[in-house]
Amino acid sequence: MNYLFGGSVPIMGVYLTMVGLDIVTGYIKAMKSHSWKSAINLVGLLTKFVTFGTIICAAALDKLAPILGVSLPINVALIWTVLLIVYEIGSILENAHDFGLKVAWLQRWLQVFEDDAEDKAPKNKEEVNEKE
Repeated sequence: MNYLFGGSVPIMGVYLTMVGLDIVTGYIKAMKSHSWKSAINLVGLLTKFVTFGTIICAAALDKLAPILGVSLPINVALIWTVLLIVYEIGSILENAHDFGLKVAWLQRWLQVFEDDAEDKAPKNKEEVNEKE
């Protein structure tokens, strides 16, 4: 296991727990909003699988760098896994909010991300063409 996941082995349990919670809360959200679509579910599960694979790739990078004579100042697999855990926590909180959990700090936090995404998204086709 340590060879496969590099330095991220100690927190793989945390990561896998967050992935499981994200999947469950996503299912609850879809059932509550009556928006269950198998294609969306499949894409989501495949995304989780590929993301898991990126941890293995990061661990490979940690193993390969010294062989190539490169000194990495950080453990890439560990840092990448921590970042993925933060992403999963954000997704869990978003799902919880969407299926009715009303927490003021959560709503403010999510609103910041929604506003930021809306500001960066093109408004119409003309803006898309202008950026190209």
